[in-house]
Amino acid sequence: MQSIKEIFYHGHGPSSSHTIGPDKAVNYLLNKYHNIKFVKVTLFGSLASTGKGHLTDYIIKCALKNVPHSIIFDIKQKMPHPNTMTFELTLEDESIVIENIASIGGGSIKVNGQDTLTKKEIYPHNKLCDIISYCEQNNLRLDEYVLRHEGETIIPYIKDIYQVMVAAIARGIATAGDLPGELRVKRKAPTMYQRMVDEHKENDFSTNVAIAAFAVAEENASGGLIAVAPTCGSAGVIPGIIKYMQMNNIKEQRILNGLLVAGLIGMLAKTNASISGAEAGCQAEIGVACAMGAAMLASALNYDNHTIAQCAEVALEHSLGLTCDPIKGYVQIPCIERCAIFALKAINAVTIVNLLPKEANKISFDDSLVTMFLTGKDLHVGYRETAKKGLARIPLKNT
Repeated sequence: MQSIKEIFYHGHGPSSSHTIGPDKAVNYLLNKYHNIKFVKVTLFGSLASTGKGHLTDYIIKCALKNVPHSIIFDIKQKMPHPNTMTFELTLEDESIVIENIASIGGGSIKVNGQDTLTKKEIYPHNKLCDIISYCEQNNLRLDEYVLRHEGETIIPYIKDIYQVMVAAIARGIATAGDLPGELRVKRKAPTMYQRMVDEHKENDFSTNVAIAAFAVAEENASGGLIAVAPTCGSAGVIPGIIKYMQMNNIKEQRILNGLLVAGLIGMLAKTNASISGAEAGCQAEIGVACAMGAAMLASALNYDNHTIAQCAEVALEHSLGLTCDPIKGYVQIPCIERCAIFALKAINAVTIVNLLPKEANKISFDDSLVTMFLTGKDLHVGYRETAKKGLARIPLKNT
């Protein structure tokens, strides 16, 4: 299994699959071919259906810079992966090269079915049950397991991720106005924050969690700098829980250790299932973020490895079937509010597990991951980031 750096990194929203992935694809091609005369880009599947709302065409234009190009949205042709792009490159000698690139979630891409870079496998295990068994044999906590395999360089890396999250909360609370796009959705975090102050609820946990999650999700929807966790659309979940931990006076080092465990849970999901809404619905994005957040909080509270795993399982289990149905393709409705709801759900999952008898756990996190992926495959394509069904059918003009 690869590094948790594949789960946690920072970039500009609104979508890891629709903006960060395509941006990487274009830069890969520009580095590979230095004599491009013209590029014909065809977007398929979810990229075609929701690319406008997700700013996919905009990011491709920006990445191509002065290279002449055209962008086509093909919503009819089905491809093996729903986030597929075909680049037809006309080179200076008039030869034509075709590259098929899939944006597979979390900003990662595959070119003609292969990873663009051979990424090192640093973990010997890819199932949480095996990881926990290894930890028991070696007297390790899950965060220590991550450190053992990632090395000390992961510490400053994860601290940087933490700081990006905290900064995004502050910017989101301080920035008013409308989000980009035709929905005319107003940023709500500043108003929510002011109302909290006016009503003297500064010490209310749920209120602060919701505001922090809204703030980061609105920054993401505006194309601001956020930490992907595990996707852009779900980027508000973990910052909301971080706010909760800060209010409970949990030391920063314990929060950072919790983030290591959250990254491990996210990497397990990416390895064994999916973190792509276009592939498996929002359960693969928000649901996985919820499981990551629950594991992070449980770890920071010094729960044992089995309890941490159970917290992640409960959070994911009760996210099963969650559809990805953004209105007009914008990462705004229901995505922003959903970040706040599932940050609170992650906290509730930890609370519930803490109340349950230890022998009550019948379903493993690994089982829930498999179930999530199979459920995602069973979802009608209209509920997988195509903006065709669910809430996306509501003909909103503005909000």
